[in-house]
This record gives sequence, structure tokens and C-alpha cells, in this order.
Amino acid sequence: MPPARVHAFTMMVATRAPHRPHGPVASAIKWAFKRYVGAEQALGDVIREARAEARGRTPDTLPAAPADSVADVGMRVRWISSGAAEQRTVDDLGALLDRDDGFVWVDIPAVDQAAERVLAELFGFHPLAVRDCLEPGHVPKVHAYPDHLFITLQASEQEPNGQIRYRELNQFIGSRYLVTVHEQVRALALEVGELETSAVLGRIEAGRTHPCRPAELSYAIVTRLAARMEALVSQLARSVAALNQSLMGRRGGVSEAVIDEMFELRDALLAVETIAAQNHAICARMATLTARGGPPGPHPLLNDVLDQFERIRDLCQGRREQLQGMLDFSRTRATTKMDRAMTRLTLLSAVALPVSVVADLYGMNVLVLHQMQVVVLAMALGAMAILTVGLFRLARM
Repeated sequence: MPPARVHAFTMMVATRAPHRPHGPVASAIKWAFKRYVGAEQALGDVIREARAEARGRTPDTLPAAPADSVADVGMRVRWISSGAAEQRTVDDLGALLDRDDGFVWVDIPAVDQAAERVLAELFGFHPLAVRDCLEPGHVPKVHAYPDHLFITLQASEQEPNGQIRYRELNQFIGSRYLVTVHEQVRALALEVGELETSAVLGRIEAGRTHPCRPAELSYAIVTRLAARMEALVSQLARSVAALNQSLMGRRGGVSEAVIDEMFELRDALLAVETIAAQNHAICARMATLTARGGPPGPHPLLNDVLDQFERIRDLCQGRREQLQGMLDFSRTRATTKMDRAMTRLTLLSAVALPVSVVADLYGMNVLVLHQMQVVVLAMALGAMAILTVGLFRLARM
């Protein structure tokens, strides 16, 4: 029962109940009931404030923020013109989008309530695209809208335990703006998801990159993403080369730790190869969409991006095949050693078999002191020697 109804019910009972003398038991019950009602009311207030805070709203007891103000929480707005990047605020977006002497770059490290309002209300993006930014689906995609393209690519990040983590990078590419939305992974630091955009911004501020259109800025960001994937592949390749040298120089058997490391490296390479293949397919699809209504053939920038992801995929595939060869080599060597040991054991068993058979047949019946027959004993020993020599000759054939 809600606290308000409990309090009203208590007051109604108190007013309608006949006046009776209060004893110690009745006083104790009344005191306990009042404490219970007070605790219920306090608990309800705490729950109500917690729910309001979780929804991003202030509780009813606190003053609410104005509805028309948008808090600049985590969003980075920059005006790109003449190869320079000017830092602006979210409140300047309306005026910046009306200008034609440059374009707007909005970088969103993590989607919160303010960022969702900017995406849905200010830019007017499709609700499904906004939902994809809020709820990453781990599947690259591209959608063409009348005035912009929505593209989702994946980046590969290696966790401290060696596993490969997927991370999405969403882009809204228009004629006057570029909006980049990052996926934040709990296992990774906040700065990891912003390495591509931070690197591109540093190059723009240093004068090494001069994007004139949002598509060129998007190309620079995707290039940095591919470069980081290639660096990860190079790191995995060094681990594979070191493991290969260790395996070739090892004369003994391969330990389980080495086999586990091989499988971990193979899984990591397979994960990066899958990401590169999916990004390549999405970029190929984007090239097809941008070619509609335009000049024949894909854009040179898209061709370069396709070559980058294809190269990463080929590198991963080559190293993965090398790892598979190392696994096959270690398995073959272990199988050869096992076959050799089994052959020796089989030979020893075959050599000992006639000896045990003759010994079982004659046994103590031959070696009796006062009844021992020398001829029978000689025949038994001769049969043992003949069978043993014959098995040795047969084994050497």
C-alpha cells in the first residue's frame, strides 16, 4: 500500500474509533505503527528520487532545468573551414549549419540525453539510426537518406587479457556536417574510443590535413581506424614470429601453454580479419550508393579505403595460415613421437611374447632339480632364441 494511503487509512481509523483508555501494549503498538508509516514515506521519497535521477530528470522537489536549453555534455563541436578547426558550442549549431563557407564536425564520445536530443531534434536523423547509436548491434551497416549517409564501422581493440573487443564508430555524413558517434566499451578506457578522431583533429590543427568536405574528413577518420587495425595486426604478427622461432628451436615436446597461445593468437587474427572483411563490404556498399546519380565508378577515396581493409584482411589471413601450419607441425611432430614410442613398445612386447609363452608351457615342470631333463630344457631355450631372432629380423624388414 502506498504511504499516502496508509497515512489516510490511519487517520480515518483514529477519527472513527471509540475513545478507549490506552494501556502500555496499545501505546507500543501505536508507536510502532507510526514509525512504520514514517519509514514507508522516507523510503518512497528515496526511491522516487533515485528513479528520477536514473531517467536523467530532477525529482519533483528540485527545480527543473529549462526545456529549451541543451547541456554541452561530452559533445565536441568544431567548425572546419580553410583547413582550420574552430571550437564551438552546441548552442552555435543552428547558425553554423546555415553557413556555406565550411562545415560542422560534431564528435560525440558517448550518447547521453543531450546528445540524443541533438541527433533527433536538431539534425533530424531517423529514429532507427539514433537507436543504432544508443544500442550498438555489432554489425556494420550503411543507410542512404535523402540528404546524408549513415555508416557504422567496427574497430578492433585488444584488451589486457589479449582478447579482441569490437567497438563501433557511427558517422552521419552530410553536405554541411559530419557527426561521429563512438561506442564506449566498459573494458576499455574512455580515450581509446576517441583515438581516431583525436588523431585527425591533431593533424588538422597542425596543418597536415586540410579536409574541404565532410566526406574527406570521414575518409581521414576511417583511414586512422584502418591504420590502428594494421598496427594491431603487426603486433600480433610479431608474436606469431617469436612463437615460430621458439617452436623451431625447441627439440622437446610442445607444452600446453604454447598450444594455448597459438590458439589465442589465431582467434585474435580471425577476429581482426572478420572486422576488416565486414568494413570492406560496407565500404563497397557505400561506393555503390554514392555512385548512383553521380559519375561512373567509385570515388578514389573509397577505392583507397577498400584497398586498406582488403590489405588488412590479407595480412590476417596470411598470419593465420602460418599459425595453422605451426599447429599442424607441432601436432605432426607429437604424433610422430607417439608412433615411434608405440612401435618400440610393440617390438618389446613381441620380443617378450615367445619367452613368456615357452615359460608358461614348461615352467616349473622343466626346472625340477632331481627330474630335470637337459634335452627338453635345451629345446625350450632354443625355441626362445629362434623366435626372438626371427621377430627381430621381421621387425627390421
